[in-house]
Amino acid sequence: MISFNDISKLFSFNLENKYCIEIAFSVKGYPKYQYCWMGKMPDDQNKEKELYWYGLTDDGSEGYDYYNFEDFSSAPAFDGKSLKELWDDIEILYINGCDPENMIRSYL
Repeated sequence: MISFNDISKLFSFNLENKYCIEIAFSVKGYPKYQYCWMGKMPDDQNKEKELYWYGLTDDGSEGYDYYNFEDFSSAPAFDGKSLKELWDDIEILYINGCDPENMIRSYL
């Protein structure tokens, strides 16, 4: 299992304005959040910044952007709960289309 500390390190990776991180995940006990996305990418509007984002539902109604990891991880985006609060119920399906355990090691 990937720890919250490890995911924090992953999200601190310098994207150099050309890379992105994309993570597919589900939240145990939340039927509505069984195939979700989160990630980090360069901000198209301001190349000096990076966006941390969620895509929580297929219809796009729960998509959220943040400019720092603290706001991203502590925002009550999951029916009033944050990523930090729910971390033990998060199941990472893949990172950048690959096995999560192997990918996390490559970033760390």
